[in-house]
Amino acid sequence: MKVDNRFRTAKLKIYYMLMLALIFSLSIYYSFERQAGYGYMIAVGIIIFTYLFLLFRKSNYFYLEDQGNKIIVRYYTAHPFLRKYRAFEIPKPYFFDYEIKQHLGGYRKTLQLTIKTPKGKFKYPPQSIVLLSENQEAELIKILDKLKNK
Repeated sequence: MKVDNRFRTAKLKIYYMLMLALIFSLSIYYSFERQAGYGYMIAVGIIIFTYLFLLFRKSNYFYLEDQGNKIIVRYYTAHPFLRKYRAFEIPKPYFFDYEIKQHLGGYRKTLQLTIKTPKGKFKYPPQSIVLLSENQEAELIKILDKLKNK
């Protein structure tokens, strides 16, 4: 079983690139057309505000697969520039717990996985799961609960 939000991440990447193109083109237009008025600067301001609003959400591509005797997790930021691709594998016997946290009233959601090794418990860094749909999030919880109870 696997959970993957590839399509929503691709859509958000396109939105980021469109907003950057709009900011750039409106700024260039305004710099050449001084009589354009403040409407263009207000439009640029709204687009920048929306861009920063989405950036603050820290949306990630998230992939989790229950494969054989291990759990595979991959994630990277949905922002089209300066991506850091990350992946890790957790042996199923070491999986201990998970925690889903909601920040800012559900605006940001994170998943933090915990493993238990002979040397003690270890928490992986939280990954953003805000781009998961309700069905995908339910499937993720179902997979993790099944693994947790083993």
